[in-house]
Amino acid sequence: MKTQEPLKTISHKQHQKMIRSVAGTMAIEGLTLSEASRRNLDRYANGQANYQQILAELKAKYKRA
Repeated sequence: MKTQEPLKTISHKQHQKMIRSVAGTMAIEGLTLSEASRRNLDRYANGQANYQQILAELKAKYKRA
């Protein structure tokens, strides 16, 4: 699969603000943002993986035998 092309470049500070926003939204719902989820968000935001790749990895990780 091709990697995602970034739509626009954002600063590290902007990226951190967006991650905090996601974590805050999850906290409102009583959820926490795991380290693995944060890495996946970072990979997606940096264009290292697209959502289909991440979804396929998660499906494979949690697939029942």
